[in-house]
Amino acid sequence: MRRVIYPATRAVEHAVALPGVRPLRLFAVLWPLWQIEASAQVYDGQDFELIDHFVLRALHEAGIHDRSGLAGFLGLPPGIVERCLAFLVAIQLVADEGGRLRVRELGRRSLRDGLRYVPTTSRLKVLIERQSGRPLPRPYYDGAVPVLDVPEVAEEQLGDRTRFRPLFTAVPYDPQALPRLAERADRAEFNLPAQLRNLRQEGVREGYLPCYLIETTEGRILAYTGVAEHRDPFLERVCADSSVEHLIEAEDAGDPGRIWRAWLGRSTVFSGGRLDEHGGRWRVVMPAGAFGESPRLSPSRVGAYQFWDNHFIQIWCGDAAVRRTALLDRALGVATLPAVTTLPDFQTRSRHLAEALEVPEVSVAELRRHAGRTGDARRLQSLDALERGTA
Repeated sequence: MRRVIYPATRAVEHAVALPGVRPLRLFAVLWPLWQIEASAQVYDGQDFELIDHFVLRALHEAGIHDRSGLAGFLGLPPGIVERCLAFLVAIQLVADEGGRLRVRELGRRSLRDGLRYVPTTSRLKVLIERQSGRPLPRPYYDGAVPVLDVPEVAEEQLGDRTRFRPLFTAVPYDPQALPRLAERADRAEFNLPAQLRNLRQEGVREGYLPCYLIETTEGRILAYTGVAEHRDPFLERVCADSSVEHLIEAEDAGDPGRIWRAWLGRSTVFSGGRLDEHGGRWRVVMPAGAFGESPRLSPSRVGAYQFWDNHFIQIWCGDAAVRRTALLDRALGVATLPAVTTLPDFQTRSRHLAEALEVPEVSVAELRRHAGRTGDARRLQSLDALERGTA
């Protein structure tokens, strides 16, 4: 089953790298939406057939209004012209008014745009976020962005052990949400076609968008969703204009030092580590011997984050060789990400990882050797595809 969103540690890694930003806490939430099912007559833009185009142009530009005149003007057999006209009348590009032919508005629009618009009845889906009643932009309708029908996430859909909780809102559904959106000139940006007629709401149900909200020490909220690997500007604007910031502020942050000392005292995995705090960021520094083959910690955990009570702490190791192994493992993992499709993009991400782990960059050749040593054929294939430009 597909994951609902990438692991929370990836959002934190992005946030801590932002200049002048000090992330404080992370909240994994299910953002409440309305899912509106609608139907409408829309216009499918198709390429013109050659004869269709000439017949329509002759009617519109030559001032011809009857069948015989049209056939003579174009030099075509009357039967072909008749069949073409029957089709253009059926798809509402031409009107036949008692034998007098006229190009309809849809036909004029087709000629202007160079596309044959064919009216069809289509089922449409519109997403409205429930805090402010704003429609969600087109990127949210990508099939890779899951919208849940229930406020819970199945265990197998979690990218890690992060637990999501629904964000509360008491705002009722506004029946005018869809008609109001239909009146907007930019409605195509919100999954309603620019050209539609007879829009009807067929039903509405709740929906939930998995996301991470990161609170900073400055009181800002950074939002991360499956729409992109980085921040979600739309959801951040909604946070700034709604009561979400106040809801998060109402969650007592507590004392991070006390929280992490208590966590370390009860942890069986990290009990051999020591706490380190610098500039408000916490690390649990583990000895080199803590990393290796199972049951020890995987070296790829170095530089990643552990979560507790909405706070996060970075897993670290003072041994540069362990961090180098972590870079090799994690860079190979980057090569398999669906969003990474070019070698330059991969190399940029790998360089950022090296900076975060405080070790020198690794070359593609080094990564290939590491994949060969570890028998990681799948990641090696992904690296090969990036080098060939076929990812």
